[in-house]
Amino acid sequence: MLILLLGLIVGPGLLLSAWSPPAGAQTTAYVSDELEIAVRRGKTFQHRILTFLESGDPVTVLEDDGEGYTRIRTQGGTEGWVQTRYLMDRPHARVLLEEARTRIESLEAARDALREESAELKAERDRQAQRASALSDRVGELEKALEDLRTLAADPLEKARENEELTARLAQEQDRVRQLLEENRRLREDDRKDWFLYGAGVSIGCLLLGILLTRVRLRRRASGWID
Repeated sequence: MLILLLGLIVGPGLLLSAWSPPAGAQTTAYVSDELEIAVRRGKTFQHRILTFLESGDPVTVLEDDGEGYTRIRTQGGTEGWVQTRYLMDRPHARVLLEEARTRIESLEAARDALREESAELKAERDRQAQRASALSDRVGELEKALEDLRTLAADPLEKARENEELTARLAQEQDRVRQLLEENRRLREDDRKDWFLYGAGVSIGCLLLGILLTRVRLRRRASGWID
């Protein structure tokens, strides 16, 4: 699939097509799909070979004689002549394929790194969720403890209020008891007074009765009646 896409990009017949650079311009060309080509001092096979170029090596085009030879400069700085038909205006399929493979490997490495980072983020998210749950439980426990403390703090206050109410009621009952005792004492005193008056009345009555009886006896004696 990748080779097919590269073929569509590069174009059919590119690997074997001849290339003609624009006149008077220095451009970049690439060695075609030959294993090696010779860079010579001159245009013919009789000229000395300066160096060899491998397939895919980029070179700088210095001159095209229009007769099938091009003067180039290698990346190492060597200048010489090569056959024009061995040059292309873009990297050939093998180079593009290698670049594509390198790019794919880079993308796969980036993908794997993103997956690993995503897994780490997910694990961290899970840890944070567990921490949040634990903190939520802790907050619930603290709120319950606080409510218990409030209840305990409110209970003595309630007890104190109840004690105050009971103390007030006790004081009221004690007042009522004192009042009842006072009334009872007065009643007893009044009763004693009544009994005293009653006794005094009885005594006086008896005394008067005795006096009357004595007078009656005296009168009978005086009249000659003997008891």
